[in-house]
Amino acid sequence: MSKAKKHLRLCPALDREITPAECGSGRGSLYRCPAECPFFPFTPDNYEKHGEIEHRLIHKAFARAAQVLPPAERESLLRAFDAAEDADEGILTNHARFAWVFHGRRDAEGLTLGERWLADRNSGLTNDERVLLAGMNAMRPALIEIHRLVDEQTIEGVDLLTGEHLRIVDLGVAGAALRYAVLLGWVYPMAHYDRSSGSAAFVQEIEGVPPEEVVREVIRHLGGPAGGAGERGWLSEHFVRVTEALDAVRLARWHDAMTAIDARYIKTDYRLRRLKQFSSRLNKLPDVEEETPSEDEFAQGFDYAYVWLKETRPPESDQLDLPLTGPAKVGNAPLVLGRILVGGERVRVEAMTGARHQELRKLFERFAGREVEFLGERTDDLGAQVSAGHSAKFVAELVPPRLRERPQQITLATQRVPLAGGGTPSLLEAVREQYAIFADEPLPILDGQTPRAAAENPAMRPRLVALMKTHIRQVDRQRREEGLDVDLNPLLATLGLQELISEPPPLGPAEDEFEEDELEREAEEAFEELTALSCGLDLRPVRPPLSKRELEQRLKKVIASYPDHVDAADAVDETFPGLLDLVYDATQSMLDDNEGSFLEVLLVRACLVLEPLRPPGLALDYDRIVRVFGGEFAQASKSLIAQNTNSAIFERWVSDSPQPLLMQYLAGTLFAVIEKLRRKERPHEESVLLMLACTKAVVAELSRADLE
Repeated sequence: MSKAKKHLRLCPALDREITPAECGSGRGSLYRCPAECPFFPFTPDNYEKHGEIEHRLIHKAFARAAQVLPPAERESLLRAFDAAEDADEGILTNHARFAWVFHGRRDAEGLTLGERWLADRNSGLTNDERVLLAGMNAMRPALIEIHRLVDEQTIEGVDLLTGEHLRIVDLGVAGAALRYAVLLGWVYPMAHYDRSSGSAAFVQEIEGVPPEEVVREVIRHLGGPAGGAGERGWLSEHFVRVTEALDAVRLARWHDAMTAIDARYIKTDYRLRRLKQFSSRLNKLPDVEEETPSEDEFAQGFDYAYVWLKETRPPESDQLDLPLTGPAKVGNAPLVLGRILVGGERVRVEAMTGARHQELRKLFERFAGREVEFLGERTDDLGAQVSAGHSAKFVAELVPPRLRERPQQITLATQRVPLAGGGTPSLLEAVREQYAIFADEPLPILDGQTPRAAAENPAMRPRLVALMKTHIRQVDRQRREEGLDVDLNPLLATLGLQELISEPPPLGPAEDEFEEDELEREAEEAFEELTALSCGLDLRPVRPPLSKRELEQRLKKVIASYPDHVDAADAVDETFPGLLDLVYDATQSMLDDNEGSFLEVLLVRACLVLEPLRPPGLALDYDRIVRVFGGEFAQASKSLIAQNTNSAIFERWVSDSPQPLLMQYLAGTLFAVIEKLRRKERPHEESVLLMLACTKAVVAELSRADLE
């Protein structure tokens, strides 16, 4: 074979051998390259090559925009980019602004900037870049409902606004995909697949209102044409406003739900007049079960703990897992009214929700009679606390009134689910037990019919399909986030819903197995300077956790450098100006001065340990710290609300952090200090959870910075 012959390649589109130059100048433009061609960069197998070209083209697109846009518009656009760069939705909004300006807006001759660029034969674009630009010029907003996870980089679904089938090849999307999740984002077509561009926003699920109608109701409310030929163009231009309104809808409905929820954690204390045989008599009640007090309860002087149960009717809600709730309702398992703590000469009655506490207190006082004397009562309204934190977070004018109708009703459900072999079930066992009997449980959302009956009722079947999409999405989220191995496909087969059956996502988050080369890094740096956009969903990396040795070394250095706490706090104020003041403002109504001092010590230690990991000049997102803090506190509160808390659950929550060893050290330090205090000086358990939740939020933010 001659030397020239070795450089020829077989072209499946032309069915003959061609030179690399001929291939490079005509693939995808002059030739209809099949997906099997190894030399065509826009195939699923050449995913990384597509990414390289895309990064390079985006870099050039911004340079092109800088040349052709009027100076005033260019400066206005850059100011908008800068203003949104550090916001949570910065990637989404900045991408939408540029997509409209470059690929959506048409001039007097009906052309976009991208189309004019493609028509310019002196643009300096390569053939591959021109093929990609042709696809990106067809970029459009899409309401993506994910139906199937094909592989680690491919999902299939539908655009709910148009009914178009989508086959999206994107590692970021597939790596975080939940079946039947609905995302509002941007896609563009290529020869063999669709591609996601920028970020995407989850669309709020509202019972009785399909996702496409949620979006169209927002479009109507903002003055746009819902449905019809003008919808997509209007949505392209007003995408940022629509996503702001959708976010306002989510926050408004969460605020409304938290305002309505009965989430009052109430503790009533009594003096025990006659200690003799009180505990043994209490333990003999048929609805009372004894359990081991927590370490904190032992520290408060309680020697015995009891759970007071009540037989309950079938579930009033089919909700799986909501913030501030306990385990999902399972059949007719008994409801936990609350707990009774006995120690020395006092008794405490505690329950989650005012209704349960009122019932439990009545039952307890009827049992105890004159053996107890009322001392006092404390109420913590967790729903009101969460609601107050969200009330100022959304612009009410952006929310269509229709989408605030029928606010979500959340019932805190805590049950004891007996296992066949006895004992208390794990979350996995409880969820599996729920779905084992799900098909024959009457559900209010199905007008009291069972799922099995609804599946055979043509009028009710669409409602059942919508309900099961919610359950599939929730179970997929638990698979990814908690590693909970639950598969609903057998249940779907039982109900005859074969159209919903597909392979569930893997357990745990997807791992990014590819590395960027120099070209990708160079393009990404230039790209971030202009817009902070990214391809795919916003999956920002966090810094790797400190090893035990690294943590010990950093702690020794911090202690040696700052033997005095005041000096240490001053150093944190200088490095992270306003952080300690922010935390003080956020917690002053919930912590007393001593508890606030404990929290400051934890935060100062965390900041000084993690500060060397932080790239110089990178600011913390204080708004995100506050939001994460609220979410962490809600998660921690589940330990109290569930009524059957054990140390393993708490330890898992503490360690669920980008820096698990640091959080374990800080929690251990806090408990060691508390242990040395006199009993009356020790903080309440809610205060301890609040301090650790705040610390977790700060540690997460310090660990969130992009890797250098």
